[in-house]
Amino acid sequence: TMIKIVSLVTAAAALLSACATTAPSAVGPLAIANSPVSFDGDIAGKPTDLVFVLVPDANPRTPGVALGAGESLRLALPREFQRNAQVPLAPDSDTNAVLTKGWPQAAVRQAQQYRIGLDDRAHALTFTALQDISATGANAPGIKVIHVRGRTFINPGAGSYPVTLTRTDAQGRQVASWQGEVKLLATSTGPRLAPTNFHLAPGIQGNFQSVPTGQQAPRLLGLLLWGADGAPLNGVGVTPRDLTRFPRYTGGLLVRDSNGDGSLDPAVDTVVGGIIGAAPQGATGQVATSPMGADGKPVLSGQALRNDAFPNGGKPNAGLLPIQFRSGNLPGLYQPVVELTGGNSYRFTIEATTQ
Repeated sequence: TMIKIVSLVTAAAALLSACATTAPSAVGPLAIANSPVSFDGDIAGKPTDLVFVLVPDANPRTPGVALGAGESLRLALPREFQRNAQVPLAPDSDTNAVLTKGWPQAAVRQAQQYRIGLDDRAHALTFTALQDISATGANAPGIKVIHVRGRTFINPGAGSYPVTLTRTDAQGRQVASWQGEVKLLATSTGPRLAPTNFHLAPGIQGNFQSVPTGQQAPRLLGLLLWGADGAPLNGVGVTPRDLTRFPRYTGGLLVRDSNGDGSLDPAVDTVVGGIIGAAPQGATGQVATSPMGADGKPVLSGQALRNDAFPNGGKPNAGLLPIQFRSGNLPGLYQPVVELTGGNSYRFTIEATTQ
């Protein structure tokens, strides 16, 4: 009968749901990198300042991980990562670690949502949901990254170290796992940059934006720059490309004001990197520039203000480079890659839409 069929379907669905809850999923990859607010978080002997990436696609349209009340994430570090006894564990604070949505300064709300713990026996940090942490609403798109920070651990010597992350249900049963390797460097290998949103209000990000064709992106792109010595790289701005001298940098040059006159001239000042353009085929008019200050000169790295709502806000943020981006004449994705010569790079995504 129809009632029996419905009952069987319901029972089967319940059984499948139970199996999905109790049976561990296949092991997924866990990407690990230096944090976007630190120069030396992945260098041997320095305080551990690393991000552990559960969902590698940081685009807000890609959902992250949701946790039900009582569920936990457990990040087991190798014993070689020494616990810094001078830093206490703060269960209800983001001092030691924080769950984020995948881009800088985008914390998942902690208050009354999750609690941090330390399992000494397993040498693991635990993140337990006090209530449902959904991947929608204020928490959207969900948990994508765990950021370990606050001098909670000290890095061991240079080398590769295996790390395991597990997700357990409210009964402590494993339902998912990730594995990766921390690669610690003996010393810095060159200059570094990292995306930042310190120049924007908390909760606002410039890494992924949408804008009509031929229009300026509504929010400035932001990067933190460090020189090879680890000091903030100040006085850098964006100038037009020079394909004769720097054919790689099709979207513009990063130039440091080496003579201190507040203006940028690639023929006189120091070229420290550039922008590799990426746009819809045939698009024209897209351009990256430095925003202009009230004095008519470009706002250079180290001059842009940190947003008032952040600690030490309202003051120039060392090494913070603001970039203004205008989309081209065709709809589609514009993904400029900003690179420091001899260092690393980062790709922004701006989607241009027809008006």
